[in-house]
Amino acid sequence: MDIINWGDFRRGTLAILLVIIPTLLLSNFIEPVLQSHQITGPGLWQLKLSKVPDTVIEPLHVLRLKPYFFKFRLMNEIELRIADPALFKKYKKKIESQITSISMPAVEYIFLVTLAAYYWILWFLTRKYFPDGKV
Repeated sequence: MDIINWGDFRRGTLAILLVIIPTLLLSNFIEPVLQSHQITGPGLWQLKLSKVPDTVIEPLHVLRLKPYFFKFRLMNEIELRIADPALFKKYKKKIESQITSISMPAVEYIFLVTLAAYYWILWFLTRKYFPDGKV
């Protein structure tokens, strides 16, 4: 009568690796993945208050409230709009700090559907490779 045998250790390890860790990773990282980025009017005003020149701020009014899925694409578009690359490099951190993230509505439901699909695939593969139910 072993208290813990090799099969219990193996099943526990598989549960941690295939159920608990993917669930935690998915719950932590699905919201940042499903958000878009934009520069807003208050963000442009903060740039003005932090002494960023108008030659940098003026071209950004065209991009105001335009959502971009990736932050680097918005920064690339900002870099293309600013005529002087030296000014962009100088104020890049200030501009980047004024970019706001917009969360997608109902992220929880997307998380639940994705998690259910993952568990269904895991169940299906378990039934296929372990038909007798012993892992």
